[in-house]
This record gives sequence, structure tokens and C-alpha cells, in this order.
Amino acid sequence: MPVSDEREDVLLLDVPSTGDYLSVLPTATAAVATRLGFSLDEIEDLRAAVNAAVALLIPAEPGRPRPFRRKSGDQPLHCRLAVGEETLQIALSRPKGEPLPDAGSYQWQVLRALTDEVDAHVEDSTTTITISQRRPATEADADTHRHQIY
Repeated sequence: MPVSDEREDVLLLDVPSTGDYLSVLPTATAAVATRLGFSLDEIEDLRAAVNAAVALLIPAEPGRPRPFRRKSGDQPLHCRLAVGEETLQIALSRPKGEPLPDAGSYQWQVLRALTDEVDAHVEDSTTTITISQRRPATEADADTHRHQIY
């Protein structure tokens, strides 16, 4: 999905592929989605989708739960959050390594259930998962009033 022709709002993050740093990705996604007027439920769905994409991209280390440990020499995970006029696009990339899990895996099911569109591709030496989510039409249209604490 193209980013706005008027301006390009893009946040780029390179994060070490360890649990200590991977939590930055859903947090950054939530911050951007909040600014765009997504509802609290939509924000939590995006956080869960980013976590599922990370679990797909970071291969498990034998004997360790994924994605909390990495093998020495692992490359960082790249994240690109692009704000378009109608869409928030989150692209997560890693150097090509082990193939992604089967399309029927739990993480893929989560991604499909929580997002408007998800795509995965391998180009050159990089594997990328791209999540696209339609933005609320305006902040006034966002369903945030249901979640206010009184």
C-alpha cells in the first residue's frame, strides 16, 4: 500500500533479535496507532499481530522458547511503520534464514484474524512480513469513547 503522496510518515527501527528488545516493536506500533485514532481494541490487535509476526521471523533456538533468545551472530530485526492516508503498514524483516513456518501455523492464523491484510515474501537475502491495517476515517470515527475510564 502506498504511503501518502503529501508526506511520508515513516518510523524505522532496527532491534536486536532478543526478547529484551523485541518488546519495543509492539509498543512503537501501539504509540503510532494511538496517534492515528485507532480504538484500544484495534491497538491491542495490532500489538498481538506484531508479536505473532516476530514469532514467525525469529527462528527458535533449540531448547529455548522463541523468540526470547538468539544465536550469537544473529542479525537485528528491521521494522518499518509507514503511515499512509488510509493505511498503517508495518513491515518486519530479517535476513533470509530458515523458511517461515507453514501458512496454517498458529501465528499465521493470528495474523490473518487480527489484520486487514498480511503478506510475506522473500527478496534477495531478506524475509519480510507486511501487515496492513486500515486507519479510522477520522479521530472522531475512532471507537475510543467506549474505552474511556470514568
